[in-house]
Amino acid sequence: MKRISIAPQLRFRHDGSDLPLDKVLSLLTEVQTHGNLQAASQVLGQSYRGAWGHVKEVEALMGAPLLTMARGRGAVLTPLAQRLLWGQKRLQARLGPLLETMASELQTELDDLLLKETDQLRLFASHGLAVAALVDFAGRAGLPIDVSYRGSIEAIAALAKHECEVASFHVPIGALAEPVLDQYVPLLKGKSYRVADVASRRLGLLVARGNPLGIQSLADLPRTGARFANRERGSGTRIIFDLLLARDGIDPSTVAGAENIEFTHAAVAAYIASGRADAGLAIEAAASQFGLDFIPILTERYCLMFPESGSESPHLQALLEILQSGEYRQAVHAIPGYSEGATGRVTSLSEAFPSLG
Repeated sequence: MKRISIAPQLRFRHDGSDLPLDKVLSLLTEVQTHGNLQAASQVLGQSYRGAWGHVKEVEALMGAPLLTMARGRGAVLTPLAQRLLWGQKRLQARLGPLLETMASELQTELDDLLLKETDQLRLFASHGLAVAALVDFAGRAGLPIDVSYRGSIEAIAALAKHECEVASFHVPIGALAEPVLDQYVPLLKGKSYRVADVASRRLGLLVARGNPLGIQSLADLPRTGARFANRERGSGTRIIFDLLLARDGIDPSTVAGAENIEFTHAAVAAYIASGRADAGLAIEAAASQFGLDFIPILTERYCLMFPESGSESPHLQALLEILQSGEYRQAVHAIPGYSEGATGRVTSLSEAFPSLG
């Protein structure tokens, strides 16, 4: 399948030079993993001499070393190299889903212009590792799927306006379920929907490795002055965060940095891991991805929703078959903090959430 893709890229410009940093960042990543430039160059299929020459070229342009070479110790990344790698990770975490959405929109426009058949399944989804895996499985199966990553409120609103065939949302298990569902009720009135469970996942506070501020709950955020990385309004996680503050009687204005907005769980984790924030609310998988400590708060259901009238769509049936496959369930099981116990279960909206019946 031919598809448009857009990828973020770091570049270094100086005195007329414009150098993409992709190649050197790949080298630095492998040096960090293997501890020496020889192994890194072999992994990337490069000669040691070529790899060393490229590192020295970038160092000359930037005016500072990227590697410290020591006999018997291999190669060690300098603080500059480490900061560049963190910049790349933050760039991908923050912009990756946005650029993927933009690429899907551009692909649709190009297909329309070229008069190509655009019979695609449109999915508006809150970004997460399980849904990203589902999209990947669909792509490998040749299922024409157009994914746009949106907050839960925006996704359900799009479904109600027939701007997509499938929307995702997530709901806490337990006492917070009802107030979260109340946020969705105005968009669900008079609609006949079915719900497919994707996974359950643990949500909690992400903090730096070793938890240097001793944070154990949301109440510790004002006490410690921890800098917080928040999510955008309308996202399911932001709804949950605001409800948690209200439940615990915490004034949002006392949470330092609550205005710092990131658009994915991975972006929140990357922001903390790079030292720009001390805590954030996100899924356990994001903590694992960026080497952070995780303090669990609750478990939530991540679900897909689609109109009852569209249940017989061949594309939707193909997506549900993937969701219910053993291979996909194994993929969900492998994600830290995720459970596949209900993965693939399909019920009516009222059966899934009786309070909405």
